[in-house]
Amino acid sequence: MSLTPGFPWTLTCHETLGSTSDTCKFDAENGAPNGSAVLAFRQSAGRGTRGRVWSAPEGNLSFSFICRHPRIEALVLAMPFLVAVALHDALSSHLPGVSLRLKWPNDVQCDGAKLSGVLIERGGQGTEAWIVTGIGANLKSAPQIEGRQTVSIAALGGSVEPEQLARDILTQFGVWLARWERDGFAPVRAAWLDRAHEPGSRLAVQRGGDYIEGFFAGLDECGRLLLQTDRDEVQTVAAGDILLLG
Repeated sequence: MSLTPGFPWTLTCHETLGSTSDTCKFDAENGAPNGSAVLAFRQSAGRGTRGRVWSAPEGNLSFSFICRHPRIEALVLAMPFLVAVALHDALSSHLPGVSLRLKWPNDVQCDGAKLSGVLIERGGQGTEAWIVTGIGANLKSAPQIEGRQTVSIAALGGSVEPEQLARDILTQFGVWLARWERDGFAPVRAAWLDRAHEPGSRLAVQRGGDYIEGFFAGLDECGRLLLQTDRDEVQTVAAGDILLLG
């Protein structure tokens, strides 16, 4: 059941879907195996975190994949960071000389502009439990989002087709999942920190109506964000929108 680097992923490509994640969730509920992946060249109803719409014009990446695992509860906690590192490394391979950074927990950015995003969902019970991970990346174009910077691989001087990038991400994910299975979360955490924005970066955390500013102080042993506030207190952040303030 381990998704090792040589795992035979099954990637199914569609011209058009409403949502690759919704398709994968339906497939998972109906017994689709571990490693099943779905890609759409056009996606009409993509979803981001917290119910946001994810714009996915033709030429950009929209794909999702299913994981089943005997340690599903532990994998749910590690998944945002496994996917983030895999996504970072796959994107970087098509942008030589370009510095990409991770923003907690799994956005890939270039100079503060968002290049890709991730949505992780789970369902099922017991041996039928599953995780569906949806990934979107701006390959040919970047959507205009009020109050947020975005960028595409094309604007950064790179080029890759959606299907190739999906396969690259799955390969990298297999590498990191095998590492997690063998060595636990510590090396994944270290890899994430090595690819993240610099310690001491000015951040804001927005959670509902709460807004807190401070400095990036790393991750705790479970992957929660550590924020050093202006009152020199370190707060642990398990959820929220993170804004880089420069």
